[in-house]
Amino acid sequence: MVIKNISNRPYKVLVVALVIMIVSSCLTGFAVAPKTMTVMVDGKVVSVDTRALTVKGALEDAGVVLGSADGYVLKNGKRLDSGTEIEVIRAMPIHVWKAGRTTEYSIGRATVREALDAIGVEYQDTKVYPGLDSRLTPGQTINLVSQGAEVTTEKKELPYEVKFQNDPRLPRGHQQVITPGKNGVQEVTSRVVNIGSRQIRRDIASTVVIPSTPQVVALGTGENMISTSRGYVRYRKVVQMEATAYTLAEGNGDGVTSIGIVPYKGIIAVDPRVIPYRTKVYIPGYGFAMAGDCGGAIQGNRIDLFMYDYGEAVSWGRRSVDMYILEE
Repeated sequence: MVIKNISNRPYKVLVVALVIMIVSSCLTGFAVAPKTMTVMVDGKVVSVDTRALTVKGALEDAGVVLGSADGYVLKNGKRLDSGTEIEVIRAMPIHVWKAGRTTEYSIGRATVREALDAIGVEYQDTKVYPGLDSRLTPGQTINLVSQGAEVTTEKKELPYEVKFQNDPRLPRGHQQVITPGKNGVQEVTSRVVNIGSRQIRRDIASTVVIPSTPQVVALGTGENMISTSRGYVRYRKVVQMEATAYTLAEGNGDGVTSIGIVPYKGIIAVDPRVIPYRTKVYIPGYGFAMAGDCGGAIQGNRIDLFMYDYGEAVSWGRRSVDMYILEE
């Protein structure tokens, strides 16, 4: 029986060569194919077309320089491909509390676990607060507590914060609560150490159970404003006047004012050379008014306030008042 070695056939060699060429071509093409990636760095989003095979290479193509303590994370997997998002995490100050000692570091990592690994802090036999998968934040303290340590958790009040917003409708410097604040609730985890009769607690973690509601306060930025029964109103200027009061019986006899209307409370007699007719004013103790009448004795800085009741007019008497001339 004769066995033939088909691998020696010329066409077989040719097929193998072609397969090698195709695979080689595909691999080479994949390596150099441009990929569009997104880089989030320093508060900006940068789109970059790159042929890089490593994250650092892609960042270099995006013009991003990594510091020795900076880090990064691939937000949609571990492979570099079109659509990959790379978040650069700049080095930030953090503190690590372990065995009663606090050490400060500067590291840029996404999670507590990654930060501890990067700075070489052992945590395998400890309880870590906040948790290993928690997002790292600047200035954060990572607490490492031994497995046998006494740890307690209790609910505490979470004070609300006060937020101010400028309001030109209020007098400058005046404050008015818009939305009252409300305290929340947080769970606070503490490391407890008993020394003789003393108990020392160190807060090592906190979780918000019920968020607090901030108090919103309007801070007045308005100029020339006065508080009235209708709220705060703006005035052009304030003039000191000597004020008396009159009733309908003391008018000109026909029951009609100088501007041709029947008087009512809020009509005042003025010297029109000083206060033009129909000028709107506010007088503390009397209220809003309009210049709408005159009188023989009302000259200069004198005004006469109309009142329905004679006893009320007598009770008013003669007094010095600040008259606020309102904006139209």
